[in-house]
Amino acid sequence: MSRLTSTHFGVFVIFAAIYAAGTLALGNLPLGELQVKTGEIMTPLVALFGLASVLGLAFGQFIANMASPLGPLDLITPAISLGALLVLRALAKRSIFLGVAAYYLISSIWLSLLTSVVTGRSDAFVTSFARQGIAMVIGLALYFVVRSRMPTQGPAKLEQARATEASG
Repeated sequence: MSRLTSTHFGVFVIFAAIYAAGTLALGNLPLGELQVKTGEIMTPLVALFGLASVLGLAFGQFIANMASPLGPLDLITPAISLGALLVLRALAKRSIFLGVAAYYLISSIWLSLLTSVVTGRSDAFVTSFARQGIAMVIGLALYFVVRSRMPTQGPAKLEQARATEASG
């Protein structure tokens, strides 16, 4: 059991660190006029790495948003993101595209409303949807690369691994 717990904690820490460091240290990925948050690119990977990755991304976002130029209102964003990530995980069981689309819509609507209210920019909706869309497309490509590199376990091997873990 402790191995399982330490594995989940490791996934949590890695995702939190990647989001926080990707956002704070690397900054935004400039694509013309748009600035894409590098931490958002990891989002589709929660479909592969489970609840620990969901919590890690939300926590990493909370850390990164403490330094947000949008101010204290941006500290609400991790809660919105947590809900959207849970929706992504649930829908990704049917289709990764459906899960990512749901996350994209929820997060883009929130970010565009937040940016519009805080900055008063009239182009907040367009830029928020574009930024999130680019991050999700890059993240989906990363998802398929990572998924293709992950070891596959058939049902028999999975049951054997669970039995070994329970007895040890």
